[in-house]
Amino acid sequence: MGCGAAGVQICELFELRCTWKANSRPSISTRRFRLDWTVPALKVRLRLLWFPQAQFAGALLAEHSEIAMRHGINLECQPVKTNESPISAVLSGRADLCVASPSHILESDDPKSLVCLLTFQQASSLVYLSRRDHGVDGIHRLAGKRIAVWPGSEDLELNWMLHKAGVASGDIEFVPTKDTVQLLLDGEVSCAQMTTYNEYFEFLERGGRLTDVLCLSARDWDADLIKDGIIARKDWLEADPARAQAAVNSLLEGWTRALDNANDAIELCAKIRPDVDKRFHWMQFNEIRKLIVNGATLSHGLGFPDSRHVLQAAKAVSDLHGREFKDGIDGFVAVNFWRSADPSFRRSRW
Repeated sequence: MGCGAAGVQICELFELRCTWKANSRPSISTRRFRLDWTVPALKVRLRLLWFPQAQFAGALLAEHSEIAMRHGINLECQPVKTNESPISAVLSGRADLCVASPSHILESDDPKSLVCLLTFQQASSLVYLSRRDHGVDGIHRLAGKRIAVWPGSEDLELNWMLHKAGVASGDIEFVPTKDTVQLLLDGEVSCAQMTTYNEYFEFLERGGRLTDVLCLSARDWDADLIKDGIIARKDWLEADPARAQAAVNSLLEGWTRALDNANDAIELCAKIRPDVDKRFHWMQFNEIRKLIVNGATLSHGLGFPDSRHVLQAAKAVSDLHGREFKDGIDGFVAVNFWRSADPSFRRSRW
């Protein structure tokens, strides 16, 4: 009998016939035939942290190639919904997995029900460009200024950096906006939150000059927090561990293929998002690659869910919100699925 995890299953059967006549030995014959049937793959819904782009190239490759189906799942990468955070989508059951920061687990309404399965980006992707002509020549000069931030509680790292630098956030006006770049270019804010793989490039593409801004990084204050982890509900994992393992395997293989074959990844991203210039897809992918081939990827392997990221987030939440995790942070990371994946998809070198 030959079978895979999903799709067309083939079973070879034999029919045995036995006949006899009086005063004779029985006559035995067999007939071989095939029975084909289709077993549907299990759907796994992954809510992205933004719209499909090179930031999620590995997941998109797993979805649109044979990878996920071969592992037995029908992976569906859902674009972000502006009125619902990825963590909320998982908590509500409208998504099975999501791309989110470990800090989003700790800041959620029900952190104990969530767990981090994988971490691809192993370093913070955030920078804070500040206008020199607004008098910002250091982080302390942000006091009394306006800072453009993304809506939806995406400013934990920024606030922790300010806290550690001794800058009172109460003296700052935070301006939520989807386009932090334009507000900075128009001079409506003195500082803007950006990722190195998206808004930073947009700033340069729209005519911004690095000589006109000061680039602040939370790493300088040991306040850096990673962005993209793969988060799930614990009860979803417990309900079908094999399905969860298939999802982990698919994402690891997808990112391995993306890192091994960047051209394939970019071609897919350009097909899914023809509204984005291919040059921008390449710039974003190359920056994402730097964030991936870093830290725990080099010491442990691709996708390793490093508990140190959760510990760092726990310190931030404690410092800013007074929220303590007395049972520790081990329960927020599930490394067993990563360990059970094929070692060839957990490499540490490219």
